[in-house]
Amino acid sequence: MLSLVALGWMLLCPAFAEAAPDAEKQKVTAEKYEMEVRFEPENSFLHAKATVTLRVEQKTETIELELNPRLNILEVTDAQGRKLEFRRSGRLGSSKVQVWLAEAAGRTHGSAPTAPESEAERITLTFVYEGTLPRGELDYITKDGILLRDESWWYPAVDLSAFTQNQIVVHLPAGWRAFSSGSTTMDSPSAEISGSFGFKTPFRVSSRSITASPNVGCSADRLKLVAIALEDKRLTPNPCVSPAHVKRSGAIFLSMAEMFGSLAKAIGPPIKAEWGEFNIIQGFPGQQGAIGYSAPGFLVVSEDAIKYHGYPGWAPEFLPHEIAHQWFPIEVTLKQQEDGWLAESLAEYLAWRYMREKNPEQARRMVQRAMRDALAPEPLRPLALGLKLFREPWEIAHATLYQRGLLVWRALETVIDRERVDRALREFYKRYAGKSASIADFRKICEEISGRNLGWFFEYFINGTQIPEIGLRRVPSDAPNVLLGEIVLKNVPEDFQVRVEMRVQTAKGAVEHSVATRGGVTPFSLNLPAMATQVTLDPDMRLPRWTAVARRNREQAKLLGQVSELEDGGEFSKAAEICRRAIALDPDDVAANQQQIRFVMGRMLYRAGKLAGAKREFGSALERASLEPMDTDFYCAWARVYRARIAQRLGQPAKAAGEAKAGLTSKSPAMETKIAWPEAPSRESSAREALRALAGR
Repeated sequence: MLSLVALGWMLLCPAFAEAAPDAEKQKVTAEKYEMEVRFEPENSFLHAKATVTLRVEQKTETIELELNPRLNILEVTDAQGRKLEFRRSGRLGSSKVQVWLAEAAGRTHGSAPTAPESEAERITLTFVYEGTLPRGELDYITKDGILLRDESWWYPAVDLSAFTQNQIVVHLPAGWRAFSSGSTTMDSPSAEISGSFGFKTPFRVSSRSITASPNVGCSADRLKLVAIALEDKRLTPNPCVSPAHVKRSGAIFLSMAEMFGSLAKAIGPPIKAEWGEFNIIQGFPGQQGAIGYSAPGFLVVSEDAIKYHGYPGWAPEFLPHEIAHQWFPIEVTLKQQEDGWLAESLAEYLAWRYMREKNPEQARRMVQRAMRDALAPEPLRPLALGLKLFREPWEIAHATLYQRGLLVWRALETVIDRERVDRALREFYKRYAGKSASIADFRKICEEISGRNLGWFFEYFINGTQIPEIGLRRVPSDAPNVLLGEIVLKNVPEDFQVRVEMRVQTAKGAVEHSVATRGGVTPFSLNLPAMATQVTLDPDMRLPRWTAVARRNREQAKLLGQVSELEDGGEFSKAAEICRRAIALDPDDVAANQQQIRFVMGRMLYRAGKLAGAKREFGSALERASLEPMDTDFYCAWARVYRARIAQRLGQPAKAAGEAKAGLTSKSPAMETKIAWPEAPSRESSAREALRALAGR
């Protein structure tokens, strides 16, 4: 079921972009950057000078790089200070820049293509450029903050995810604070007055992103420092937030410490621990919801992520997911976009692992939602699309890359067991930290550790879109305490092998058992202390599979899509009838969608002028709950708003005020979610704002 709640839940993968199309032909690799940038936040303007050291393996007279087309290149020079000819692409919106060298660079014509790296020629190019960068959805230069991800092409690059050593100096107005990867070289109390900040990476990192904020303080000097033991290294989390959220930053500080410690124990200490601190910075000004962007050694999060951190049920997987990105894909980058399973899906899996230790109930809900929602998109997309899924609507990308991707990681546990998955992840990180890697590389490690050919697993779950159905076929047994049967799997190849767990209820208690299946049918026999009364397959939801919940959810989602079309056409009574059909698909509400559907039906009846029926449906929404706590709170809050409006229309001001006051007792973050309903598309408001107006406050 695709939620109607606009919570702005976004988990942004760190920098990834395929190398410029001709970079492979040119055999050009960036090794080092020295950059100085001065910002005029009020004008969304920057002035920059960037010197990039390139390793050129093949003889060439030109170098092709990319730089944001809105930035005006003033000059390009080489190491000898010679001005070089350059040309922008003539294609509208293209970021390509062609630079002609004063003399050819690279190996001589006769050099072997496998010659040692030291034989490749190194050249430096210095770009001086400036320009205005209008605010984008994720990148921005504004009076309230700055974030330039690698994907904004704010610096000249041949490969945005290249590992380079960087030295960056940032000049800002007084009162601002800048952040980038590496150790600080100019950060001091006087730096905030002069507005100059410097950063230097002691080793190669995969990003050159920068961020800056006005009026933020970093809490490390005000809070009791909690350093995390990362084997022989120490890393101090350091929240940098506005004064309004300094008290809240303490909770984030401690959570980050726990998350880093937990992941470091499971995977290995991050290289960046040598820098001594990790910054979490308040950013994305004016945007709602949980939004985050990870770069080496720092994390930018929205104000809501700080304000509501720790509120029961509010985006519990958000922060551990983003912290997990510090390992994957920041220190182990992706060879290509199709390897996105090793970024977003893996971060989601590691977030679930962390939550399973700290809050098992939240972890269970996370998997329960994934089992329901991951199969909602139609048609299903293969996980092999990776980061290309972000070209799809967010609901499809989230259901596929995050939720189904998480379930596939859990399925891998049933195939080679969790202990071997842990070993594979540790080896993967150890072998590829500071490099790019692919799903094929990870598969090879899994096969080395398990001693098994796992081609069928990656072909079925990553490249394919088939989803198994799992059933139990009972076989008569002469002994009442012996359970005989067959595990039946549909939509699977002959070499499909997973371990299917089962929970068998008997008069003398529950018995846990598992069956290593192969192909479509696997027989089993189980001795029990008493006769079996009930058998539940896959009770902990460890396998992505078709269930009654998933099927009903998909069908209900289709019908709600029709409701939107009918509402747009003003056919409110027909839309309400579609809602009744959606409820009839799942009368016992196993998919936990009835709260949303009854709320939608209430809105349709309200718009049709059928106030008694609308009031009844809103009352039903108040009595129900969704799988997502914030959805539950959202629908309850707006159900109160509509019930108060109904009372007003019926000339019952006291009842209207009573409904509004009852709604205002909620402290949930969902009360602050701003939304413009179709009946008033130009008026965006939160439930709290609407309830206050109705209560006369």
